[in-house]
Amino acid sequence: MHRLALALFVTLHGLWVAAQCGPCAVGDTCTVDPPFPTVCPLITPVGIVGSPYDLDVTFWVPPSFPEPTTQLNVVLQQVSLISMENVPLGLTYEASSPTLTYFPQVDPFGCVRICGIPMIAGSDTIRLTATAQGTVGGVAVNQDYSLNIPIEIWPASQDTIPDFSFSPDSLCAPMTVSFSNPADAPGMTSAFNWNFGNGNTHSGNSPPTQTYNSGGEYPVTLQSTFSVPMLTQVAITSVSGAWCGDLDEPNLPIIGCVGQPDLYFSVMDSRLAMVRSAVVNNVQSTTWNNLAIPLAFPPFTLRVYDSDALSADDILGTFAFDASSGISSFSASGTAGQHTVQVQTVLSLTYTDTVVVFPLPDLTLSFNAVSGLLCASEAELASYSWTLDGNPVIGESGSCVVATNGLWAVTGVNGFGCSSSASLVVTGVGLDELESDGELIGVYPVPTREQLFVRLFDSILTGWQLTITDPSGRLLLYKQIPGSPGPVVVDVSSLAPGTYVLRVHDADRAAVKRFVVAP
Repeated sequence: MHRLALALFVTLHGLWVAAQCGPCAVGDTCTVDPPFPTVCPLITPVGIVGSPYDLDVTFWVPPSFPEPTTQLNVVLQQVSLISMENVPLGLTYEASSPTLTYFPQVDPFGCVRICGIPMIAGSDTIRLTATAQGTVGGVAVNQDYSLNIPIEIWPASQDTIPDFSFSPDSLCAPMTVSFSNPADAPGMTSAFNWNFGNGNTHSGNSPPTQTYNSGGEYPVTLQSTFSVPMLTQVAITSVSGAWCGDLDEPNLPIIGCVGQPDLYFSVMDSRLAMVRSAVVNNVQSTTWNNLAIPLAFPPFTLRVYDSDALSADDILGTFAFDASSGISSFSASGTAGQHTVQVQTVLSLTYTDTVVVFPLPDLTLSFNAVSGLLCASEAELASYSWTLDGNPVIGESGSCVVATNGLWAVTGVNGFGCSSSASLVVTGVGLDELESDGELIGVYPVPTREQLFVRLFDSILTGWQLTITDPSGRLLLYKQIPGSPGPVVVDVSSLAPGTYVLRVHDADRAAVKRFVVAP
C-alpha cells in the first residue's frame, strides 16, 4: 500500500492549485501486469534555476489489485491529500481533476502538469502525506501514507535560459521586431527590465515592438527579478497545557506534569504545501531565527506542536495569517507568540540576445557627360535593375549604363537581399535641347514662391513629361501631362529658396527653363 501513495500524489498535489499550467496529457500506456498503482515517468527530469520547467505525469490506479505481501484484495474508494512538504520554490501544478479527492472506481487514469520556474538550486525530497479509504480483504481501512520523491534543481546557466524570444530574428532595415513575454513564476512577484539596444527601454511585461532603422547588431538585455514574502522568524512565548498528560509527559498525582514539551511548528499554504521546523526539546518558549520559509500562496496556517515519541504529537495551537510584512502576534488558548515576514529577492537573472539588422545599399546616381555613363554609387551589389521613364531597360544589369535623356532609376540588391533605389534626370544627350525663347514654353512668375505656371506654345508636343531638378541634377518633381496650349500649374511651395531647372520633353525634343524660388 505504500507504493500506492506514489501513484496518487501527482493528482492530489495539483488538485488544490489554481489552474496555471494548462491541461495535461494522459499517457494511457502507463499500466503494469499484474495490476498495481503506477506512475510515469518514474524519474523526473532535472530542473534549472530560472528556466521554465514543464512536465506531464500520468498515474494509473486500478480499481482493485492484490496487496503484494498478503495477496489480500485491495479495493480503494477514495484518496485525499493531507499535506505536501519541500515543494521547490517557484513550481506549481494543475491536475486533470478539479477536486481534492480521487475516486479510482470512476476512472483509473489521471494526469498532472508540473510547471513554473525553479528559484533555488539543490537536491531535495518532496514528502507527500495522503489518506486512503477502502478495504483490504473486505476489512475497511482508513490510513495515512507518506512518500518521499526526489527532485533535483541545477544552478542557473546563462547558456540554457532563453528568457525571451523575438521575431523576426534578422531582416533588412528598417526592421520591426516583436518580443515574447518573459515567464512569470507562480507565487512570485516578478520585475522585468528591458534594454532593446536601440536606445529604448521598458519595465514590465508585454514588451512593445521595436524598430531598428539602420543595419547592425543590437544586443537586447532582459533583467528578471523574482521576489516573495519570507517567514524569517517565529517566537513562542507561552504554550497551552495540551502537552501534559500523555505517555511522553505524564501528569502524575501530587507531582503533576513530568517533563517539558518538545516544540516545533508547521506552516501550510492554500495549496497544502507544508514546511516543518526543527524540534526544540524541553522548553515552553523558544525562537527560531534565520528562517527562509516562502509564503507564495496565501492564506497560511501556523500550527504549534509538542513532539512525542511514544504517543501522537500534541497540537498546542492553530493560527491563520497572511503574508503582510513586519512583526505580527498570535494568541489563543494559552499559546502565544509572534512571527516576522520580510519580502526577499530570491533570484535575479540577466539574459542577452542579439537582433541582427541587414543594411540597405547606399545608392546614388551620377552622370558623366563626357563618357555618357550613368553609374550607381555601389558598384559591387548582387544585382541591378534599371528603368527609363518608368519602363524597364532590358539587358542592363550592371552598375553603369550608357544613358540617354530621361528619368533614370536603378534598384540595387546587396548580398543580404536588401534593396534600395535612386533616380536621376539625364539631359543633353542626343536631343535638340532648346533654351526656350518663348516659342516652345513659358515659365512665370520668376521668381516665385508657391506656384509656377508653365505654358506650352507648341501644341504638337503632346504626351510630354515635366521634371524639376536642382543644379546637381537631383530629381525633385516628376509628372506626365498631356500636351495643352493652356498653362500647367506646378506647386513649388515645398522647394527651398534657390535656383532650379525645369525641363519638358517628349521622345524627340526637350526644352529647359531655369527659375528661382524666392525666400
